[in-house]
Amino acid sequence: MDDDVVPGGGGSRSLKTAATVLRALRLLGDHPEGLCAADLAKELGKSAATARYMINTLCEAGYAERAASGRCRLSDAPPWGHWGASTASVEAAGSPSPVPGDPDPGAVLAEAATELYRRTRQRSYLVRRTGTVVASVTDSRGHQGLAKHPGLGDHVPPAHAHALAMTKVLLATSAAYREVVEEEGQPLALTPATVTDLAALRAELDAVRRDQVALDREEFAEGFATIAAPVVSPSGAVTVALGLSCSARRLALDEDELVDAVRAVARRASAQWAGEIGARPVPALPVEAPSPVHPHGEPLVSGPRR
Repeated sequence: MDDDVVPGGGGSRSLKTAATVLRALRLLGDHPEGLCAADLAKELGKSAATARYMINTLCEAGYAERAASGRCRLSDAPPWGHWGASTASVEAAGSPSPVPGDPDPGAVLAEAATELYRRTRQRSYLVRRTGTVVASVTDSRGHQGLAKHPGLGDHVPPAHAHALAMTKVLLATSAAYREVVEEEGQPLALTPATVTDLAALRAELDAVRRDQVALDREEFAEGFATIAAPVVSPSGAVTVALGLSCSARRLALDEDELVDAVRAVARRASAQWAGEIGARPVPALPVEAPSPVHPHGEPLVSGPRR
């Protein structure tokens, strides 16, 4: 099965979203002077929020640019070179801030993903909200043989965002992103446990905003769970979620400890990004945890390893 395909029948909606993006590119091509968000929304039959997010996505990906007038127009050339760049060359060039105007997080986000894996021995992920089309899985850490979350590829389309802890965090912190997702219509049931009632989902997102943590209890994939917390940028924006995946059994055994670990590492990453505490290097990953106590005195999460 392809990594980007999630059991549950969401493919048609994902293709519908892709078709809308292609229509937007064609419209921009037909208007070399550019289009504003209101014009694009009218042409596409979408809301202004969807059009703004689509414009942000295309600009961030290099397919479009904003003219001095504020209108969006196609770039002179598509970003094929960036797509073809190796991971090493991208890392060497540095990781730009996911929030315009905020300082570059440098290695803070990558270190956070590594630290979360070290503390829990569960696969960890960084997921960024980049626009209306998808949330991007930009980092994943775990030892060889540790399975990735079933069905989770490099992107999470809007039709699946309600079922995964990392994207629940991003939905909870962005009214515009929620609007885009709700435009997909009735939430899809990816598993029997998926929350599909809009009122219940909104109440859950309110709790995520309050508690600064989100959980997915077999909602994205049967037998698996995810936990995530926001990484807050220096400006206060939340476009990055840090999370982990584990078996549903592991969550039942160690939920409190896993939640505490996710929250603690995300808060530390937020503080490091803001420059409140100095970034410290993360040592090489041990094959086995040397002791049940973290080197800095914090308890490691207990429980069987998966």
